[in-house]
Amino acid sequence: MSSNQAAYKFSRSKLGITFIIFLILLIPTVVIPGLSHLAWKLSNPKNINIVVLDKTVADQERLEHRSLFWAMKHLNIRRNDGQFYQYDKDYFGFYPQENGQHRIKNLQQYNSSALDSLTQSMDILYLADTYGVYEADFREDNHTAYSKKIYGGLSQKDIEFLSKSIEQEKLVIAEFNTMGAPTSPDLRLEFEEIMKLKWSGWISRYFDELDTLINNEIPNWLVENYKKQHDGKWYFNGAGQIFVNETGRIEILEHETDMVQQVPLIVSTLKSQQQYDLPHETNYPYWFEIIRIDKDYEVISYFDLTPTESGQAKLRDMGLPRYFPASMVRKNGKGKIYYFTGDFSDNPVSMNSTPFLGVPRLQKLVNDKTDYSNRSTFYWNYFYPLMETIFEEFKK
Repeated sequence: MSSNQAAYKFSRSKLGITFIIFLILLIPTVVIPGLSHLAWKLSNPKNINIVVLDKTVADQERLEHRSLFWAMKHLNIRRNDGQFYQYDKDYFGFYPQENGQHRIKNLQQYNSSALDSLTQSMDILYLADTYGVYEADFREDNHTAYSKKIYGGLSQKDIEFLSKSIEQEKLVIAEFNTMGAPTSPDLRLEFEEIMKLKWSGWISRYFDELDTLINNEIPNWLVENYKKQHDGKWYFNGAGQIFVNETGRIEILEHETDMVQQVPLIVSTLKSQQQYDLPHETNYPYWFEIIRIDKDYEVISYFDLTPTESGQAKLRDMGLPRYFPASMVRKNGKGKIYYFTGDFSDNPVSMNSTPFLGVPRLQKLVNDKTDYSNRSTFYWNYFYPLMETIFEEFKK
């Protein structure tokens, strides 16, 4: 073989290896995503008229309801005009503007006749959050201090709309924080009577670090109030669970001392695991409330703080049970009423991944379950499959 032939053969071999490498790189970066997108495009669209209420929208991210809209778009759920729901346009509540201004889209301008019409045309009502927006939300500093409310809380029109929705046996879903502060006690009572549940007055949140020198997310008012109630002491470090009562009382359960597990667990019954494709247990690292429910409710999942003896003693001192509901459902004629005691729809999920089939299953595999502060893990393991089942059951 001549040197020219050898060089030619080597050149062809090198070219072949380069081509193979190109194909290997092409498959996961272009081919698989392309097929995934095509499969999503070919899925059957579902026209469902969904009304979402979210009054806690302090910025353009709209985290309080964005993950709900992710699920709606990924499941090819559309408005009655055939268009996808847009998380920055299709909800009632607070709309922040880029120039520092805002606008409000609410039910105040609806009279009873207009509310009747809206209720009749609606299929699903989702109450995501009514905590509201405050002056500190728009300041670069002092986010952890008390500040004046700009907008928030349930209104009488909201209660009227909810009541009509239940009377007309619509699918109703509500979650934390719908009835807590700044909703007035009178309207909260109406909400409780309509929904057939009772708030204990306690809310709680997990923090992966209680040392305020390390973690600046712990509100200043919370630390100061705790000190006033507990001999001026805040000698905490490591993970813990903070409890806040509507009266202002604050208590803390510390990991290892009061809780076996570092983070609260949401535990699902065997029936719920099978019906909603839920895991037996999942971490929940965010806000939740403790409520009492009517006997008509079926508990889908419940909270387990895995308390030690000292943890159980603290819970009893607060008047709280060993376990308490996380999600529940009751039948209402041809409709259903769901209530989630956690801030379930508040998840940092990117909307860019919606038009690709298989993303939820992939995310279940790649999300780090040992990262206790990772709310995305909760979303993919629990909230998304729960909402997927609820939407699919509704269409059937």
